[in-house]
Amino acid sequence: MTSYIDYNFYVDSYKGDMPEENFEKLALRASAEIQRNIFNRDIEKYKDEVQMATCSVADILFKIEQLESRKNKLVSSNANDKVVSSESVGDLSRTFANTTNLTDLEKEISNQKNKILEEIRLYLLHTGLLYRGVWYGRYVWQRYNHNKSIYRQWP
Repeated sequence: MTSYIDYNFYVDSYKGDMPEENFEKLALRASAEIQRNIFNRDIEKYKDEVQMATCSVADILFKIEQLESRKNKLVSSNANDKVVSSESVGDLSRTFANTTNLTDLEKEISNQKNKILEEIRLYLLHTGLLYRGVWYGRYVWQRYNHNKSIYRQWP
């Protein structure tokens, strides 16, 4: 699978700020997420919208990775990996983050995962690429009002 975006597009057009070393992996994952939601349809007419959606999803995936890293440090048994919530130099006091922060991190990760679909809809809803119905040439079969069916011409 190829990525819908490259780093130059991400920085120049989308104005993203993800480090380049993280970009390639996350761009591929974001492209796969977009492709899954548009059912592998042809994107030539909506290439800009698809690229912008992919950049947005890549940013969210980057944030999720950062949150997962913080979560892993929080549950780590190694004292060097734990997240320090406060530290004072006089009399050497160090407090590590507690499990309440873990719950907050898990909620934030869940919120970010839900945000992926919101961002895809923001950029692609008006394109028809997210349509999940059945196509019959230029007409689409739809149900309405108590099991009555119609053919409606697709714009």
